[in-house]
Parts: sequence; structure tokens; C-alpha cells
Amino acid sequence: MTFIYIITGISFLVCLLITPLVIKMAKKFGFVDIPKDNRRVHNKPMPRIGGLAIVVAMVVGLSVYYFFTRNIEQIALNKVFLGYAIGALIIATMGFIDDAFSLRARYKFIFEMAAGISLYVFGIRISGITIPFLNMDMIQLKWLEFPATIIWVLIVTNALNLIDGLDGLSAGIASIAATSLLIIFISTSLSLEAIVITATLVGATLGFLPYNFNPAKTFMGDVGSNFLGFTLATVSILGFAKGYTIIAIVVPILAMGVPIFDTLFAMIRRILKGQPPLKPDGAHIHHRLLKRGLNQRQAVLLLYTITTILCIIAVLIVSADVWKILILLIAAICFVLLGIINAKKSKEIKKLDGVK
Repeated sequence: MTFIYIITGISFLVCLLITPLVIKMAKKFGFVDIPKDNRRVHNKPMPRIGGLAIVVAMVVGLSVYYFFTRNIEQIALNKVFLGYAIGALIIATMGFIDDAFSLRARYKFIFEMAAGISLYVFGIRISGITIPFLNMDMIQLKWLEFPATIIWVLIVTNALNLIDGLDGLSAGIASIAATSLLIIFISTSLSLEAIVITATLVGATLGFLPYNFNPAKTFMGDVGSNFLGFTLATVSILGFAKGYTIIAIVVPILAMGVPIFDTLFAMIRRILKGQPPLKPDGAHIHHRLLKRGLNQRQAVLLLYTITTILCIIAVLIVSADVWKILILLIAAICFVLLGIINAKKSKEIKKLDGVK
């Protein structure tokens, strides 16, 4: 598995070295984010296409791997990799255009659909599930496999984009999630493509973080956040494609739990208010933490911690006794519910004290 360390290191170094060049290019051509509403937490113009460095770093890392292994049948990338490459190019192009000129939601949706279709056409799809502990054959999704694949791609791609509201948040969460998925893929050895893509992703995000963590020198922009989301969506399908059980569905959801659940709650919140589900607002989890009095670093580190805990659970689900993990999850949910109930009771008591 030496190649994993090599391509991770290459993508890390490339991203670390070219990000300053991307920052200079952004400033030269005016690709900067100017604070103009309450959703933005920065107070000065910031280069916003830093994620382009992540894209380039991954292209270099994957190209190096392909060049040296293309004639070695056992470790050469197969045709499904082309589906990811085409889809990733579509997403990166969409993100760059959005950063440069601002795209409407409907056009972004078209780009994301095209990228999802690219995966499906090349065989990267959620084709069926099996329920563990029951002596049942895999339940084939049949006509549902296309919408299931597209919906998954749309959710995860937009999740990383919507949570990209604080310095280092999206890149750090992507790095933590990718690391946990890489550990799982290596231990299960289900997909070489998933291992290679995830390894380059880990290196690229780690190389970008020194410039993106608070105080940030650049934002990754839509070109970076959408690209990260699409890549994580792809590897989570690839990595479990040969054994897509209910547990295999839970694992990537846990690994990317913070952005996924934040996105789903945001969409539900907006729909209930009669707003477009993808309309930006200032009520994401990171905005709420800032309103609670945390500064940017504290909020980001807290969300890193939550993501890390979820990723550890995800790894344990694959490598340990599933029943023990399920009991742990149930216990955690109970503690969270008790905390919410106690918080509500405390608020009610304070209100009553105020009335008195």
C-alpha cells in the first residue's frame, strides 16, 4: 500500500505549493468575496477560488498514479474511474463559473444532474441493499437505483457547499471524513478506485487547510466545496458498491453527518417557510454557534470534534460488533434527547422566574 502514501503526499505538496499562486491569481482577476450581508462572517475582501488548488492537486496526484500503474492490471484504474473524472470536471467547472459570475440555482442543478448521470452511466450507482443479520438476498433497487444515486450525489455535493461558512470548516470536515473512509476502504479492500481517489482527497485537503483555517488567507469557494462534496459522494458509493448493506449506508452518513444533517434541516426549514430549499440563510449550525457566543475557531473546532466522534463510530461499525455500536448509538441519542429536554426546561424556568 506504499502507493497510498505516495499519492497522498504528492497531492498534499502540490496543494500546499500552488495555493499561494491561486490566491495571487484570484486577487489579480478580481475573484474575491466582498462582505455584503449578515451571512458572511469576514470583514474584508477574500480570494474565493482557493478550492481550485484542491482540484489541481487531485488531478496531479491521480495522474501520477494512472501514469505509473496503467500497465499493471492488478492495480490499474478501471473504466468506472472515468465516470468520476468526467463528473468531477463538470462540478469543478460549475463551481468556478459560479465563483466568477454567480450561477442561478436551476443552472447549478443541471450541472449537478449531469455529473450524477456521468457516475450512473459508468456504473457508479446504488444498485441494491441487503439487511444484515437476516438471511436475505440483496434487495435490488431496479428502477430506483437511478434516482437513489442522483439524490445521494445532490445531497452530499450541496452539503459540503452549504456548510462552507467558516474558515476551514468545509475543508477540515472533508479531510476528517475522507480519512475515516480511507481507513474503512483499506480494511475492507472493496474498491481500488475508492482508495486511490480518497487518498488524494486527504492529501489535497490537508495541503489546503494551512491557508484556509482561521484566520484564512483564502476561501475555497464553490469550485472547492462542491468538488469536495461530489468526490465524497462518489467514493462512498464506490467503497461500498460490492456490499451495500444498511450498515454501509449508515457509515458514510455518519462520516459526513454534520454537513448532511445541517443541509437536510436547512432544506426542511426553508420549505416550511415557503422558501426555495437551496436559498442561502444565516441559520446553519455554524451561524447558530456564533450567535451562542463562540468565535470562529471555537465553532470550527467543536464541529471538527463532533465529526471526528461520528467518524470513529463509523469505523467501529465496520470493524467491531455491530450490535455493540447500535447500543452505543441508541445511548448517545438518548443523552442528546435528555440534553434537549433539560435545555428546554431550563428556558421555561428562566421565563417563569422572569415573570415573577
